[in-house]
Amino acid sequence: MNIDAVCPPGVHKIILSGAHKNEIYLKTEIERKGDAFTLTRFTAKQAFHENIAPAAVKPRVAQLLGSVYSHYNAWDGKFQYAARVTKKGKLLTNRTADTTAPKTDKPKNRIFNEGDNIPALVDAGIFTHELKIASAKRDKFIQINRFVELLADETHGLPPDTTVNIIDFGCGKSYLTFLVYHYFTHVRGLLTHIAGLDTEAKLVRQCSDLAKKYRYNHLQFVEGDIGKLDAPPLENWGTADSYNVVISLHACNTLTDHTLYNAVRWKADLICAVPCCQHEARQQMRTANQMKNQSDTENDSHQGFHAPADAMDLFSRYGIVQERVASLATDAIRAALLEAVGYRVGIIELTDTENTAKNLLIRAAKTTRRDNGKHAATCLREVADLTAALGISPTLCKLLNEHVSPS
Repeated sequence: MNIDAVCPPGVHKIILSGAHKNEIYLKTEIERKGDAFTLTRFTAKQAFHENIAPAAVKPRVAQLLGSVYSHYNAWDGKFQYAARVTKKGKLLTNRTADTTAPKTDKPKNRIFNEGDNIPALVDAGIFTHELKIASAKRDKFIQINRFVELLADETHGLPPDTTVNIIDFGCGKSYLTFLVYHYFTHVRGLLTHIAGLDTEAKLVRQCSDLAKKYRYNHLQFVEGDIGKLDAPPLENWGTADSYNVVISLHACNTLTDHTLYNAVRWKADLICAVPCCQHEARQQMRTANQMKNQSDTENDSHQGFHAPADAMDLFSRYGIVQERVASLATDAIRAALLEAVGYRVGIIELTDTENTAKNLLIRAAKTTRRDNGKHAATCLREVADLTAALGISPTLCKLLNEHVSPS
């Protein structure tokens, strides 16, 4: 049966209905989810889900229409396509303006949705056994889903024969690790090796057992300290035809600096890190301000005048302001340093602030800028000016200054 006229490449949703007598599945829906499609079959009481590749959509429709279902509807944003198979087996087709099409998921490129059959999300308590989002875990689901979307945006052009290597620093309970592995392996169909690193032996054992349970054969968990690694915990890191990624979700304080440092010295193609708890810069700002106040007091008593205030002093006067300035300054410095060593960097809001206050993601992709020497000098000068003004000395500055020269 030729269905090309009603199933063009841009179709994003298909509904097959009018099931034949005694058919168990009363309706089947096929809907685009990111780079793949989800096929859902409905009985009178249940729904069964599976992911299928874009190339498999049209053959599956051709298999079901006529033999199982008599009615077909599809939408591509411009048109609504309809088809019906008569009792004599004739295919009748029609196309109208897409004025009644169901709304597609927002935000764009949403990859995982309620109802997706991903065992790791069920075991983590993010999904219920009915594949509904657990209310207590909704923010976590939104957060890790968005993280994967941002990874997908940066890697959508990878050739199909690419081997993807990923290191997740400070993986913890590995909600993100499992979802990233599922995405690259089962949604994208790429050979993917992932190592999750954490200092807690118990968590490493638990996550290793779950990886075996899901038959995630190229996912491993390693006990180790981010700041004490000499080499990447993946043997095939950096091999030919590989794409190498470092990720980190909420590595606390200077652990994010060590994550970025390791990514740079191991020449990662892509870095995605969501920092957490910027204690270092805030403590240094507080100490610098106390020393300045003491110096001003001594000058007042000995010289009879009040030294003019530094323009940055105001940021240290109020605790909550100091905390936010320290956090923003730390991430801006990290981004500038990554640019100085040859990365294209963006700082992106991960989710709405109502979901989490730890909300900025640093995404850095390795580049070959022709003017990087000049650009690096500018970035390093800006970092030096800001650290001097705030009275801080971030860990990443020390690490990269000692071990890495701008490329």
